[in-house]
Amino acid sequence: MNKSQTGEYGFAIVAVGVCTAVSFAIFRHFELTNLVMVYLLGTLVVATRGHRGPAALSSALSVLCFDFFFVPPRFTFSVSDAQYIWTFAVMFAVAMIISHLTIRLREEAEAARQGEQRSAWLMEKAKKAEIEAEGERMRSSLLSSVSHDFRTPLTVIVGSVSALLEKEEFSRSPKVRELLENIQTEGERLSHLVQNLLEATRLESGAVHLRKEAYPFEEVLGSALERLEKSIHDREIKIDVPETLPLVPMDPALIEQVFMNLLENAIRHTPEQTTLEISAAVEGNSVTAAVEDRGPGLKTDELERVFDKFYHDPSSPGAGLGLAICRAVVNAHGGRIWAENRKGGGAIFRFTLPL
Repeated sequence: MNKSQTGEYGFAIVAVGVCTAVSFAIFRHFELTNLVMVYLLGTLVVATRGHRGPAALSSALSVLCFDFFFVPPRFTFSVSDAQYIWTFAVMFAVAMIISHLTIRLREEAEAARQGEQRSAWLMEKAKKAEIEAEGERMRSSLLSSVSHDFRTPLTVIVGSVSALLEKEEFSRSPKVRELLENIQTEGERLSHLVQNLLEATRLESGAVHLRKEAYPFEEVLGSALERLEKSIHDREIKIDVPETLPLVPMDPALIEQVFMNLLENAIRHTPEQTTLEISAAVEGNSVTAAVEDRGPGLKTDELERVFDKFYHDPSSPGAGLGLAICRAVVNAHGGRIWAENRKGGGAIFRFTLPL
């Protein structure tokens, strides 16, 4: 029994003692049945503290004290009239009922108070979530608007530079050609970043609807490699996609975007002389694709975080959107994507698409 419980039992004994003292002061002026009310009042006070054990002790002691001090013959537990035994039984029963109802009322009041606190906490949390969601919607709308505004002039810039590079008068000067090629490269990189921003906002808003069709996996991969031809340069890429691979239900444009983002991520984080490996195979009811590199690999805590929006290495020129888009697209297809560290150094990014 801890100190708190001991104190409650002590309070019950003191309460019965106080009731007995009050009864001594008034018993000559009232009937014995009126003294019972004094003890019941004391039991009620004990019960309001919310402990059943002390309340039961108070009920029992009240009956004993009433019998011993006031029921003739006084100062003995024997009674001169058997009807008092019925009085004791009723007194004890009423005291127990009063204590039970009082404690139950207290428990219900406490439960109601906790319920109100929980409701207030839930309302506050919901309000906070609503504010955050509204902020995210505004940010997405702003990103989408800005991205759309940038897209057209960037397309014009890249197209114009490409046209200038084809002109003979500009190709004669190495310095001019180098400047134009830099403009073209950076314009294409910025255009791809804007495209990623648009894809991210569309995926988050649910505006993207998959246009699934049974499509050859190798064609999607080939298209992605063709679009990344300038970024790849002379880097060696090993491809292991079996000819027996079945057609895969997918949105080819979005899965092409997944391959482009994974390859760009690998190119960005690995030395130029290292080889990239791309593979695909049927595993159960899914096709599993993998992009492997021989870069520095990932820290253990980054294996999941790399797929978070805007998460990227501070030294990386990326915006932290490519892998987040990959996860959103793969999840929309009912697959999953994850990262691993490769034996011997490097990283592996795998994703599955259900057949």
